Amino acid sequence: MSADEFISRYRDVDRIRSYCLQCPGYGKSWSCPPFDFEPRTASDGFKTVRVMGATIEFDESVRASCVTAEQSSAMGKQAIDEVCQSLLPRIYEMELETPGSRCFTFRCTLCPEGCTRPEGKPCRQPELLRHSLESVGFDLVAVTHDLLGIDLEWSADGKLPKHITIVTALFMA
Repeated sequence: MSADEFISRYRDVDRIRSYCLQCPGYGKSWSCPPFDFEPRTASDGFKTVRVMGATIEFDESVRASCVTAEQSSAMGKQAIDEVCQSLLPRIYEMELETPGSRCFTFRCTLCPEGCTRPEGKPCRQPELLRHSLESVGFDLVAVTHDLLGIDLEWSADGKLPKHITIVTALFMA
């Protein structure tokens, strides 16, 4: 779709930032706000956008094995980290194949030992760091519903949802 249409339909920086402010990870990762740049400008100047999604489905036995909120959270995080790590090489490759492009990915999973931001140190891998769509103000609930035909699921009462959806977009010049 055209970048202008995508931005006008799905970018709502102030509303999405209000959700970020409620997140316990706010300011603890270089891929998350607050930024030293204006999120509204991060997606400007591109002509087209290619949105891609991956859904991680959990079978009933896995969901039943997560009896506490902590277990559900750990299982979800592990699944997301594994899928993200497997997708990142292809995302970097797509950027290289498309000069002038920029990919917005998902929560950063590059450093298993943890992000350096809470220590006030610079990112260990700035050349690989990508920001998520939501971190720069895009409404992923609307994007996944409208463009991918997927309704996001959220954890209820600390239980693992049936599926977790990961969304990325390649903005092209």
